[in-house]
Amino acid sequence: MSTGGLAGSVLAWSEKEFQEQVVAGAKSLGWLVYHTHDSRRSEPGFPDLVLVQPVRGRVLFRELKTQKGRTTQAQDTWIEALTRAGQDAAIWRPSDWESRDIHRALVVQRA
Repeated sequence: MSTGGLAGSVLAWSEKEFQEQVVAGAKSLGWLVYHTHDSRRSEPGFPDLVLVQPVRGRVLFRELKTQKGRTTQAQDTWIEALTRAGQDAAIWRPSDWESRDIHRALVVQRA
């Protein structure tokens, strides 16, 4: 997964730029990606992305934030509820892209 020519500014990515990179990277690795484009009528706080890898039987729920962005109480509630229900739910930031943690999460085999 490349940085799309933005290597020097990864930590400064907007949420939209970051999301574009994550979605493109996930799709290139065979993931199905769902994102609600207009969340005004959706449940507040639901994670930005649902990523499904049907071959490996994996589902990830990810809230995307800028490097300094803060989660809302509703976002924290969803992440905690999904995690307590046994789902893989977390927050990703541009530093997770830069460290390749996102890449590792997308290529790791099911345990």
